[in-house]
Amino acid sequence: MEWSNTRKLKGNAVFTSVIGENSHGIFLLRYRNKFLSKNIIIERYRHQMGLALTRNIVLKKARLLHIELQDDRLLVISSRFNRKETRNEVMYQWYTMEIEPIGDPELLFPAALSDYYDKGDFRVRISNNRKRISITHTEKSDAGKRILQSYIYDDSLKLIRHKSWEIEMPYDVFYMSDMMIDNGGNLYYLVNNREQTLRRNNEIPIQWQLFTYSFNKDALNDFAMADSGVSLLGPSFSWDRFKNKVNITAFYTDKDVRDVTGLYNFVIYPDSINGVQATYNQFTPEFKNYLTGNNNSFTLEEVRNFKIIDVIPNSDGGISIVAERSSFTYESDVTYVNGVPQTMSRNIYNYEDVLVMAMDPQLRIRWFHLVNKSQSSLNDGGYYSSIIVANTRSKIYIIYNDRLRTNGDVIQYTFTTEGEVTHKILIRSDEEFVSVIPREASQIAYNKLLLPVSKNKKFALLKLEYPN
Repeated sequence: MEWSNTRKLKGNAVFTSVIGENSHGIFLLRYRNKFLSKNIIIERYRHQMGLALTRNIVLKKARLLHIELQDDRLLVISSRFNRKETRNEVMYQWYTMEIEPIGDPELLFPAALSDYYDKGDFRVRISNNRKRISITHTEKSDAGKRILQSYIYDDSLKLIRHKSWEIEMPYDVFYMSDMMIDNGGNLYYLVNNREQTLRRNNEIPIQWQLFTYSFNKDALNDFAMADSGVSLLGPSFSWDRFKNKVNITAFYTDKDVRDVTGLYNFVIYPDSINGVQATYNQFTPEFKNYLTGNNNSFTLEEVRNFKIIDVIPNSDGGISIVAERSSFTYESDVTYVNGVPQTMSRNIYNYEDVLVMAMDPQLRIRWFHLVNKSQSSLNDGGYYSSIIVANTRSKIYIIYNDRLRTNGDVIQYTFTTEGEVTHKILIRSDEEFVSVIPREASQIAYNKLLLPVSKNKKFALLKLEYPN
């Protein structure tokens, strides 16, 4: 464990994102809102955790899309509205390791507006080997359909390929949930149909589609994700580098029964549509009872509230799942002050038990464990709640704040590949109030984890280095 010095953050840029680490140090991004607009701050720390420098970057009317750290320079990609040309534009700018600009910002490509208020739906994804960069956005066709525009670049931002497809789905109901690019430049798009979601008056899309672009064959294919009568809950991508395959994993439910039915996994191999396979593992009543603690007061919703946090491919072709039970509640009260009614509202964020389970290649459960915890907070977006997940070659680590409302400790659980579980107090809060910030943490190497931390209401950085 290595700590930085504590600092009182100045100004409004109080949120932190870890950019990465290279031979020059550790780089952080600071910002003040989720829109990443107006201005940002980039900081560089030395490897021994001392602050080396900090730079303020004015974005003016642009919006930050992505920052990529390379061996000897930083790449900043942003979007802006060109009022004169009436279009959105994606720009890029290189920076030195001293965070000084190299040349002027350059135009990558323009994007047409679908309406006057369109700010663009740009998605930037980087391949696992950091050699391929994909930027994707959508436009509206004359027929009222979605046009999918994708650009593939190398790591120096040289354009390798630009593709455009008109998707047979009305513009207003198309929604891209996630996308991915692999090391070979193949693209994967996870799409659902908003119209059917709204018609059924619930939050679960019942029609998911996977679009895949084969770089070598220069062809786009699409696949129906699930059987008729099955709804997927929050599917997400993971890339299995051991077997060179892509997993799309989710909990699934029968659309007539609002309970989690089991675990779903869809496998596709790059450049091949013949190896596509969907697997369903239905949970037993005994397993569901384990999740609810055999408590009759639990409703079916309690099982449904589990959301997949991370999917970790195993070397044997199976996967390990980390899921958390979480919920959000909105409450409002009307009070009278001097006879005048005033509405008081509050948002309650609940983050509870964590489920860790390992599945074999046929999606059968090898082992599982339930970590009991309870985190509840008010009007803070769940900032200090939830968990941090890290994995090395042989272990999975779960880190979280215990007893948020009091001077609690930071707890770490360790899981081996055989399902052995240990836990300990990672940071004891006897003398100092310490809370990790889960959504800002990042794994920067196969055995290194970087944690932004609140330490006595000041900012600090903690680096954890694990054995293999």
